[in-house]
Amino acid sequence: MNRDELLGEIARLIVVDPKAGERPWDGYALIAWYGDGISRLNGFRYDKDQPGEPLTPSGVEIENRLEELRRVTQVKDKAPWRVCIIRINREAAEVAIDFEYEDPGKWYVTPDSAAEIADKVKPW
Repeated sequence: MNRDELLGEIARLIVVDPKAGERPWDGYALIAWYGDGISRLNGFRYDKDQPGEPLTPSGVEIENRLEELRRVTQVKDKAPWRVCIIRINREAAEVAIDFEYEDPGKWYVTPDSAAEIADKVKPW
C-alpha cells in the first residue's frame, strides 16, 4: 500500500474499532509516538465543541498499519518520523496527517499534558 491507501485504512480501522466506537464522536485524533525501542498510541475523541476526551483504539491492526506507514514514508538516508498525528473530521469527511521528526517530546501524552495536547490536535 502507498501512503494515501494506508492513511485511509488507518482511518477506517479507527472508525470500526470497538473501543474507539464506545461513544459517538464528531472528530478524532490519534497520536502514534515512537521513542527508543518503544511506541505508544494515544487517541482523543471530540464531540461538538467539547474538549478532547482520551479514547485510544484497541486494535493491533492499527499499530501494524502505522508501522507500515512509517516504512513507506521514510525518506532515503533519513530517520523515519517519530510522531504521526492523524485527525478525522466526520462531518467534513476529512482525514489529515502530520509528521514530527525533530521534537517528539512535545507530543508525548502524560496525565499532565493530555488536555493541552488534545486541544492542539483537534481535527478542526
